[in-house]
Amino acid sequence: MLTQTGASYAPISNRYIVSLRDRIHSQQDLEFLQEDGFRHLETFQFPEEHFPGFGGDLVLVEAVDPARAQSALSQLERDERVDYAEQDQEISLSLAERQSDTRTPDDLGSLWGLHNRWGKQIDIDAPQAWSKTVGSRSNGPIIAVLDTGIDADHPDLAANLWTNPGEIPGNGKDDDGNGVVDDVHGYNAYYQNGDPDDKDGHGTHCAGTIGAVGNNGIGVVGVNWEARIMPIKIFNNKEKPRTSTSAVLRGISYAGRHGARVTSNSWGGGGRSRSTERAFQKSKAFHVFAAGNDTKDNDEHSHYPSNYDVSNGVAVASIDRSGGLSSFSNFGRQTVDLAAPGSSIYSTVPDDSYGYKSGTSMATPHVSGVAGLMLTMNPNLTNEEIREGLLNSVEASSDLEGKVVTGGRLNAHKALQEVEKRL
Repeated sequence: MLTQTGASYAPISNRYIVSLRDRIHSQQDLEFLQEDGFRHLETFQFPEEHFPGFGGDLVLVEAVDPARAQSALSQLERDERVDYAEQDQEISLSLAERQSDTRTPDDLGSLWGLHNRWGKQIDIDAPQAWSKTVGSRSNGPIIAVLDTGIDADHPDLAANLWTNPGEIPGNGKDDDGNGVVDDVHGYNAYYQNGDPDDKDGHGTHCAGTIGAVGNNGIGVVGVNWEARIMPIKIFNNKEKPRTSTSAVLRGISYAGRHGARVTSNSWGGGGRSRSTERAFQKSKAFHVFAAGNDTKDNDEHSHYPSNYDVSNGVAVASIDRSGGLSSFSNFGRQTVDLAAPGSSIYSTVPDDSYGYKSGTSMATPHVSGVAGLMLTMNPNLTNEEIREGLLNSVEASSDLEGKVVTGGRLNAHKALQEVEKRL
């Protein structure tokens, strides 16, 4: 996954996220920042309409005089207009398996996580779930994938990408006035533009598990045959991709303001960010988090964002095709909710290709996809009902007892049966 085995993170020099006690009404409300020794760079957009109860604004600042940054920060934190300030962090990532083996497209036979035809038949019972719904491009939920981006031209993904209704493709204008030019199929939160193209492959792989086009005679199928996938690129284009707290905040903001009902978060690492936790908590969306690839107990060693105190989300461990916890997967009897297939998962990768990857990153989109099917069946489900439906429907397993809260693995069919009870 784009979670880190021993992920590194570092403070971004002289850059801080400041939480204000109130909303900003004019630029004059920010003049005190300069007086305290900081330059205002950005105000993150978390409107009350989409993030109810969010509170005061979050702003990104940098120290005018780097040599005085710490003393200026101490002065800023004493200001009655400031709730808290924290360093903007840079987070790097590594995978359980970094390189993907590619080969010619295959069918459902390669997707053991959806329908396992070998051994113990450990899978999520996708064919049974599909007898109830296969997802929908018209009224299915928008599923935001916060990741390395998505290959929008992939033949197994293009038809299932979200389209911004307020944007006119290719005219070089910000038609919907959201501050981003030509964000037709999502947003690049790292470089702050409308091009979320995937240079790494991780995001494209996760998107394919959620919603590769089904029954089209090519490649693979996602948990949703039809979907509305919103690409949000939070990582840069380096060989070893990195993101930052500020990029993550932009991504969560964009997802919320543009109607995402589910976010899929196959990334993690770094220290706790109060601002990121707050953004997830106050979002109207349901959030799915990867538990991490460090073979650690998250009850004892916190992993973020999966360890955030978020009632509108779940944390996901990885299992292999025998049903046991994957060798790399983090776990947590109190902090990791359920497990899903994550070892040797076959899915879409850039340049019209397909390949295998392993990680809790690969387990996460299985759960995000099932949340999508649940909301397609009943768009009125609350976040609490989505969470209860996922956790109450797991397939209990002695291999997972004491490893995850539920002691079980994802089951799509049973999750939809839980939804039917509410229809």
